[in-house]
Amino acid sequence: LIGHCKKGKKPIHTLHDFLNADPDMRKGLSKMDSQQLLDVEAFCTHVSDMELKAIVEVEDEKEIVVGDVATVEIQLTRKNLRDGQAVGPVHAPLFPEPKYEEWWLFLVEAAPSTRIICFKRLRDTEKVVHEKLQFQVSRPGKHSLQLHALCDSYAGIDQKVDLNFNAMQEEEVKREVFVHPEDEDLDNQPTLFQQFMGELNHDEESEEEEEEDKKRNNAVAKEGLGQGKGAKEDS
Repeated sequence: LIGHCKKGKKPIHTLHDFLNADPDMRKGLSKMDSQQLLDVEAFCTHVSDMELKAIVEVEDEKEIVVGDVATVEIQLTRKNLRDGQAVGPVHAPLFPEPKYEEWWLFLVEAAPSTRIICFKRLRDTEKVVHEKLQFQVSRPGKHSLQLHALCDSYAGIDQKVDLNFNAMQEEEVKREVFVHPEDEDLDNQPTLFQQFMGELNHDEESEEEEEEDKKRNNAVAKEGLGQGKGAKEDS
């Protein structure tokens, strides 16, 4: 079946291409009986027909600047599922236990570098899956990245999208920092550390005042005793 699919005028090279082909136009099925055709159709309905979409942005900013933490907003959609459905175990009749799909997201630099920037594993089984990848923009200029979504259970349904953006120098962009009035009020409030240090200093000042009061009282008492002795001697 696989060898036949790769031949002819419209060859099919991946499972993804086979799943998206019109059922009547799928190659390699002409010699199958009705039960085999039903098995193939059931398999095609069961395998995730995944669609990958992604954008690069800096949250709450219009431009991307060197030093920013950029976010890749990712959406994976299983087009073969209806709303509210979830995918079941993979089709693996010889596997000793139920196995569920896992998808790996890899954000890499485009060729010739192909350096891995960040990655994440997904185990969600819903129809639509949202995920984020974050990385720091380290240099100005044009950036060409690729996001790969790799399935651990089926060969030939991996997805890839190109992500291109331009990073600007910090001095090229004027950004206004908005501070909410409530945040300004919080800035004027002493921190827990400042409160602690204030109480500590207050205690130290109180102890110093008490010590000074004791010294003054002792001095007054001594002075009184001295005057009393002088009066007795005069008498």
